[in-house]
Amino acid sequence: MTSNSSYNNDKVVQGEVEYPATDPASGAFFQADYKKNDDLKMMLDGSKDSLKLEAMKRIIGLIAKGRDASDLFPAVVKNVVSKNIEVKKLVYVYLVRYAEEQQDLALLSISTFQRALKDPNQLIRAGALRVLSSIRVPMIVPIVMLAIRDSASDMSPYVRKTAAHAIPKLYSLDPEQKEELVSIIDKLLSDKAPLVVGSAAMAFTEVCPERMSLIHRSYRKICSLLADVDEWGQLTLLNVLTVYAKTFFPDPNDEQYSTDSDEPFYESDSETDGVPKKRPQRAAPLDPDHRLLLRAAKPLLQSRNSGVVMAVAQLFYHAGPAQELAPVAKAMIRLLRAPVEVQSVVLNSIASLTVNKRTLFEPFLKSFFVRNSDPTHLKLLKLEILTNLATETSAAVVLREFQTYVTCSDKVFAGATIQAIGRLAVAIQGEAETCLNGLLKLLSSKDEWVVCEAVVVVKRVVGGGATSARAAVARAATLLRSDRLAPNARAAAVWLVAEHGAEHPRAAAILAHMAGNFADQDELVKLQLLSLAVKLSITQPDTLPVCRYVMTLAHYDASYDVRDRARMLRRFILQDNELSKHKAEIFHVHKPKPPSQSNFKDREQFIFGSLSQYIGSTAAGYRPLPTPPETAQGARLRAEPAQEIEAPASKHVSILSQKDKTFYSEPESSGSGSSSSEESSSEESSDEEDSNDADKKVEKAKEANNYNSNSGTSESDSDSDSSSSDEESASDSSAETTDHSTEAKEKVPEKPESKSKPEPKSNEKSNLELLLELDEVASSLPTMTPTCGGFLSPPSVGPGAIGDDAITPVSPAFTPTTATEVISRVTSRGLAATRRWPRAPHLYSAAMCAVEITFTNCTQEDIGNIRINKKTLTGSRSIHDFASIAGLAPGASASTTLGVDFQDSIQPVEFTVISSLGEVSVSITPPVGELMRAVTMSEARWDTEQKRLRGMTECDKKAAKLEDEAAICKRVFETANVAAITAEGEFLRFAGRMMSSQDLVLLSVRIDSDSTRVTANCPNMAIASLLANQVAQAFNT
Repeated sequence: MTSNSSYNNDKVVQGEVEYPATDPASGAFFQADYKKNDDLKMMLDGSKDSLKLEAMKRIIGLIAKGRDASDLFPAVVKNVVSKNIEVKKLVYVYLVRYAEEQQDLALLSISTFQRALKDPNQLIRAGALRVLSSIRVPMIVPIVMLAIRDSASDMSPYVRKTAAHAIPKLYSLDPEQKEELVSIIDKLLSDKAPLVVGSAAMAFTEVCPERMSLIHRSYRKICSLLADVDEWGQLTLLNVLTVYAKTFFPDPNDEQYSTDSDEPFYESDSETDGVPKKRPQRAAPLDPDHRLLLRAAKPLLQSRNSGVVMAVAQLFYHAGPAQELAPVAKAMIRLLRAPVEVQSVVLNSIASLTVNKRTLFEPFLKSFFVRNSDPTHLKLLKLEILTNLATETSAAVVLREFQTYVTCSDKVFAGATIQAIGRLAVAIQGEAETCLNGLLKLLSSKDEWVVCEAVVVVKRVVGGGATSARAAVARAATLLRSDRLAPNARAAAVWLVAEHGAEHPRAAAILAHMAGNFADQDELVKLQLLSLAVKLSITQPDTLPVCRYVMTLAHYDASYDVRDRARMLRRFILQDNELSKHKAEIFHVHKPKPPSQSNFKDREQFIFGSLSQYIGSTAAGYRPLPTPPETAQGARLRAEPAQEIEAPASKHVSILSQKDKTFYSEPESSGSGSSSSEESSSEESSDEEDSNDADKKVEKAKEANNYNSNSGTSESDSDSDSSSSDEESASDSSAETTDHSTEAKEKVPEKPESKSKPEPKSNEKSNLELLLELDEVASSLPTMTPTCGGFLSPPSVGPGAIGDDAITPVSPAFTPTTATEVISRVTSRGLAATRRWPRAPHLYSAAMCAVEITFTNCTQEDIGNIRINKKTLTGSRSIHDFASIAGLAPGASASTTLGVDFQDSIQPVEFTVISSLGEVSVSITPPVGELMRAVTMSEARWDTEQKRLRGMTECDKKAAKLEDEAAICKRVFETANVAAITAEGEFLRFAGRMMSSQDLVLLSVRIDSDSTRVTANCPNMAIASLLANQVAQAFNT
């Protein structure tokens, strides 16, 4: 059997036989009959899809490694007609890479790509469009334009996203198509799928960034979808919205504009002893649409993408009120734990901010302390920030840090630290003497480069007549006589003596000493010696012979600069003329200190966080932000805001929604995203009014109806395969429901309880169901139940009163009765304690796990005042103390409840318990199964949620086989606080929800022929892995 060798792969496949490739060391590279990639061509020309798929995988692997695979183009392009979807997708990936290089061969398959645009598979349609737009031949521009126009109306959001990416490619190929492409971009910007909006914004930035008026119609929708867009789409949208805000909204930091932050949070704050306070006249508030943008962008400060965080910071810096920059500063400090590249950009931006907005980062001063592991450029940036942040109160702390930095082995960083000390001395008058004393000590250093740098800095800092100035002159004179200084430092020392020590007798000795080797001095030193000679002739006339001697040496010096300087200055010494009479007024006058300026002072002219600000100069393609208008513009062109409806009931609804829902709350229905954003915009403009109890009840019922119709409509319209299409239909339904609800409020403002216009039966049924339904917020309210031993747990609602797709918390199916010791009576001198998990939320917060702690007195005396003393908490975890126990008799026990928010982490929580016996440490480590709460839902909803949590959020474990469903449920309930969705059959379903993050936890157990398969799904991958492992271990025991 003959074989063809290939150096690209470890094995070569021919037919169905695998054999090792020829060793490259055998000399096959230099054989005349060697054929490169011949085996891959044979596999692609074969008739088996498995061989073609294997060949394509290896070819894509070659491309990923950076190797050239262009010679395989003819063999690959023939497989675009393959019926195998996997092969076709890989062929499209290859063609996108090489279509521009092999244009003639790619043109032969255009008809195939056009047919693929009608393929039922959305990936094939998107791949065909991507290949078509990659063929950069002007001849096919009409074909590509037609394909983009059709794909922009495709049912699949993924295809519409691909159409948005193809628009800049076509625009760069034929700019004359701009107007038609702009109309497509306008259509894509109005898309309701978050997957499409980010790509549409990217196309807008590349094709028509100057046409900001296109954003008007989609502005509110974009703000509502901002949190749902992918990270890089968020980055592009934030940049576009920043320019939009600067173009159409006035500057919020102008005198006539202010925020609502000065309004008291509680109504009682506006009264003193029953007498209302007189509020000061408030400036004009922010435009509601402007406030909507800031509200929508603020949660993105917690994004894991550093680019998104910097984009939000850019938005708030340029278009937000100055009073609201504090969260931005905190988010930027969080980015200092990112990789070095990100730290460099963030620190550069912070350094620019600290020039004029120093108070933002003063609380985080210690975050900028330099670490030994930091690269030099990060050390210099942190040093710049510390220097800018130093004040009268923090100067002592900063100087102590600088004292350590000076001893660093990094010469560049140590030199910059010495310069920073000089800047502090100039900027903070109260620390000038301290800084000078420190610099003078550095003049005695054994490192010459430290001494040289210190001399140069002392020259800038000293002031005439000060005690430290005289000490600096004396130290400089000593250094000059020892000849330890470099040329620049020696010149600075001579200047120091001439400027502040010309009257000192040692100055003449220094001049005489250096005149002995004048010819060997550096040019800069010679020029300073000439100035010293002139000043000595003024302050000490008896030194004229030495001064004239120095002038004579300079007159014959090799440097023409020195000769010219000597020719000018000798008239003040050697000749008695009218000019020499005024030499004291010219040379011996008081000079102010040089100003201390930051190197980042001029960078505020650039956009915050941009490349131009990073490099300190205008980069290619930089576009400055426009000047903001005096008044808000484009309000009529934007969508009609909900708060402009003048019905009195709408104000009550906005007030109730503001009280019942916070900005960060997320409704359970996927279709209520846009409606919640509209409610947040109405909250900003609605006035606070008092209403009676009847009105409040009616308006709460109406709000529940609106929420129900949003959820119901989104379910009926979600027939697309992707989640983005679900969101699209949900946005439609939310808009329609809002219109219907506002019409009803306008028609029945006085008697909302009467049914003047009955709804259709289907609507009445859905409204009634959701009036009875308890949503996530309401159902999480704790109630006393005897099943939990008096602890708080949610009410159990009958299945008839709950919607089919609702996710409802339920009581735990199993409550552990065993207790674990947390305090040993031996270590605590007689006080023992055990803990138990009642599996119920704490009364203080629904995010806290309740921990029942039982204290037992094992001594013969009373123990008093048992309470929590110290807490050791990391991150955002928190503890709510149990009520202190006043006294515990000998042999008695007392139970109390502790609330702990573990933040979905199994890390132990440590605290100390103090009593009359002393203090003892306690550590509580939660099992992963106790961090969740049992919830119930329909099987269809469970299957839908599991499909969304596939991939990296899924963990699968194999365990011993258990055929009894009751035994399986028992093991699961003992391990985790979940509820059974399906408790019979070969596929058992369980569901729970994390206490802190409210993430869904789905657990399934599949009974196979020889084993049991345990699968856990959760957005938190660590939780899914831990839960699957613990359940599998429970089955194995």
